Parts: sequence; structure tokens; C-alpha cells
Amino acid sequence: MAIFIASTKSISRGSGQSAVASASYRAGCELEDKRYGKTHDYSKKQGVMSADIILPTVLAAANAEISRSELWNKAEDAEKRVDARVAREWLVNLPHELSEQDRKELAHTFAQTLADRYGTIADCAIHEPTQKEIDRGADPRNFHAHILFTTRTAALDGNHEIILTDKASIELSDNKRRSLGMASVSHEIKEVRQIWEQIANEKLAEHDHKLIDSRSYAAQGIDIEPQLKMGSVATKLERDKYERELRKAEQAKEEGKHYEIDKTPATQLGTINEIINERNELVWGVELTKNQIVNDAADAIILNGHKIEDVEHSTADEPIKEPEPLSVPKPKAPTLDAVAKAMAMAQGIKTKRADEQKQKEVELEQQRQRELAEQQKREQAERERIEQARADKARQLALENKQFLADKKALYASVMAQLEQHTQKGIDPNSKTGKLILAISVANEVMHSFNQYTDNPDTTQRQRELASNERGALTDLVSDKSQQALNEIKNLHYTSERKTHTAALQDVLSEFIDNHSPTIEKNQQQALQSVQKDITDYSNEINRSRSYGLGR
Repeated sequence: MAIFIASTKSISRGSGQSAVASASYRAGCELEDKRYGKTHDYSKKQGVMSADIILPTVLAAANAEISRSELWNKAEDAEKRVDARVAREWLVNLPHELSEQDRKELAHTFAQTLADRYGTIADCAIHEPTQKEIDRGADPRNFHAHILFTTRTAALDGNHEIILTDKASIELSDNKRRSLGMASVSHEIKEVRQIWEQIANEKLAEHDHKLIDSRSYAAQGIDIEPQLKMGSVATKLERDKYERELRKAEQAKEEGKHYEIDKTPATQLGTINEIINERNELVWGVELTKNQIVNDAADAIILNGHKIEDVEHSTADEPIKEPEPLSVPKPKAPTLDAVAKAMAMAQGIKTKRADEQKQKEVELEQQRQRELAEQQKREQAERERIEQARADKARQLALENKQFLADKKALYASVMAQLEQHTQKGIDPNSKTGKLILAISVANEVMHSFNQYTDNPDTTQRQRELASNERGALTDLVSDKSQQALNEIKNLHYTSERKTHTAALQDVLSEFIDNHSPTIEKNQQQALQSVQKDITDYSNEINRSRSYGLGR
């Protein structure tokens, strides 16, 4: 009886996989992986019955061609992300009841259907169980196909060469699919499984074989117990034991002795799965026997001339006549005691698995709560650290501000102590105009002091910022005082006084500009230069005047 297997998985860089390596292994051939600079050689792999590239119908009709090596290297080159999906595999079980050619046609029909559905290219490799696998316990009827698909759609470029373009619809995220009016990926996968069911049943029906069913065993009412997942470690232990047993048998054969290979599992998981498998075989035996009894009864009714109506309308007063035994031998049904024992054992395993799952969920919840508490603790500590850092910074800034005010006061006091040195010759420092000119001269010296203060390595960044602000304020003050002084000079009565004060104002302003232009803002420079030009223009105007002794 054929079984239903149609599963899919992604070939992903994030899992350390390569499309080229996967294709090489499934096709049993040697391929060069250009992305990683290595060659994968599985040409000695046994069990590969065939491997074929299947193009979408539209590309095949255009006589397009591509080699396996070129195809999967292009698939790798098309993806830039380090965790990209580079291929998608569909694994399907091929009914052992069919001939080798029918199985191949079935696999190729399925691959072609999906290639046309998504516009992708398929690489279909058909495998059979090797003798080594059968000796190790594999089912000799395990014919299957590994079908690798590109994750991007294929098209032809201007040179009639195949290129890979956009992501196939089955590779899009659920959000993207919803935005395009499509169902979720899980729904899409379910549809593909139903496609396989339909294609396989059409082929099985051609040869009058029992059909397959894509529904779960539970949905079909069959009490099949799933085996436990072995994992890589347990699987390796099982294989290693089998290899050791083979070597012992070969050595015994060389010595002319007989050695019975020990086929008992090497691990507890293997033992449990063997028990589950035996239980499932018993269940299948019962299921097949029930089906056979029903089929035999139906055949007998037909052979003995009974009609369906006779059976449907019979009553307790009119018992149904038992069909005559057929000459076809019936398969022997397992005893109820054996089935009961197997089901009890399976139920025990199921209960144990449920308890383990429940305990795992409890432990996960406890772990989640611990992690949540730790996270909250870390967040609280971080908030306290940030608050403390802010408080420390505020205190430090307050101290630096206070120290700057003290340094500023001392700096101004030092300059003011030498006030007489800044008095201009011929200018009364107590007059209104003289005070303005003196203020400009003092500002010049204070700017020098602030420059030295900024260059001092002991000055903090905050104090440098405050000093820069103070220099800016002094520059604005000089600009304002210069304009005020010019206005006052214009109001002086005598031309000689105006000339003397104008010259003095020119000197102190020019000195300030020459000394501090590199350290002041551009807009402040323009303001100073504008005042300086006004003073120069006025000086020229005085020099052109020939009216001495007048008020103007």
C-alpha cells in the first residue's frame, strides 16, 4: 500500500547550507561551488537512479538550456544576504507498486507542475534504498524523489541566457503575500501537498492501485504513533554500532566463521522507536485486515448475486446471509492481545512524552520568568546608573561653572589692575568718548587672557565652552562700543578733537580685529569690518575738510 509523504524545507545559508553542495549530493555528481571556492564530489554516492533539470514550460518551449553547475551557482550568486534561502526542496515518496518508469514520470510531472506554478527551475533526483541501508534496517520499498527548486523565477535575457529574477511567490513573507491578496505560506504548502496527492493518485489509478491520502493519520482515523526524533548524536551512535557489527561479520567471514549481526538499537531512543514501529505495524496490519475483510465481503456479495439494496433493507427478522468463503487467502490478523499490548506500550510512550512536554513547558516558563526578572533588574540598574550619571554630571557642571566665574572675575581684575597701560595718548579716559575707546582696548586684553585660558590643559571642556561664549559677547561689545564711540566723536566741537579720537578709535579697533579675527565668528567679523569702514570713511572726511576751528 502506497504511503503519503510530501514535505518541504529550505536550503539556507543561515543553516550553513549551499545550493551547489545540496544539488551535488542529491544528484550524486561533482560540482564546483564558485562562491565558496570548493568542489563537492558525490559521484560515488549510491542509490541515485536519475537526476534531471526541469525548466518551466515557457523556457523549455524556447529551447533554453542550463547545466546543473551553472544553475545552482547562479542561484547562489543571486542572493546577497548571509542568511538567504538559496533553494527549496520537496521530498516525495514514490509508490513502490509502480514501475521504475512510472515512478520517474510521476516525479517529473510533479516537478513540472510546480516549475510552471512558480516559474522556477527544478532539479529532480530519484533515489532508491541501497543494499547497505536495507541491511541497516531501511525499508526496501523506500523509493523517493528529492526535488530542488530555485527560490527565484527564471527568465531569458537579451542573449537568450537563463537568468534568475524576482523571488517566487512561495518564498515571500506572509505579510507580503497578504498585501498581494494571497493566502499564507502554510496554506500554499498545504495546496502543494494536495497537488502531489492528485498527481500520484491519477498514476496509481491507472494501474488500479490503492490511492494515497494527504490528510494526517488522525484525520483518516488511523491510530499511528509518531516516532521520537533521534537527533544527530543518537543517529551517529546507531550508525557506528551497525558499522562495527558489519566489520565483525566480515572478519568472521574471513576466518571461516559465522557471525550473527546484532541489530538491536544502540540507544534508548532507538529502542523506543523500534517498539513504536512494531506497534504501528500491528495497527497497519489490523487496518489492512479490516480493509481486506470489507473488500472480500463486497466481492462475495457481487459473486453470489447479492445487491446493495438487499443488505441495506434487511431486518433482524431477515438476517443477512453470510457470504461464501473465497478461495483467495486472507492475511492473518494480529491477535487482540498483541494489539492491546502494543497500544498500551504506545500509550505509555505518549503519556511519557506528554509529561516530558509539560515539564519542559513549566521549565521554559520558569526560565522565562527568571529572565524577565533579570531583565527588569538590569533595566532598573541601568536607569539608576543613568540617573546617577546625570546627577554627577550636573554637579560637575555646577562646579565647573562656579570655577569659571571665579576664573573670569580674576581675569578681569588682572586686566583692570593695569588700566593705565590701555589709556590712549591725548584721550581723556574719563570723558564719554574716552571711556568707550578704553573699553575696546580693555576688551582686547581680556580676549588675549581668555585665549590663554582656553589653551590651558587644566581648563575643562565646559569651561572652554563658557570662555568661547564670553569671547563672543566681548566681540559684540567691541562692535557696539566702536559704533557708539564714532557717534560720540561726530558730536565733538573741534575738528582736531575729532581727528585725535577718530585715530585712537581706529587704532584700538584695528588691533582688536588683527589679534582676534581667527577666533571670532564670520558674522561678527563682518559687523566689525562694517564699523571699521564707517570709521575710516569718517576719518577721510575729516582730512578732506579745510574748516578748522568750526564745529564741523
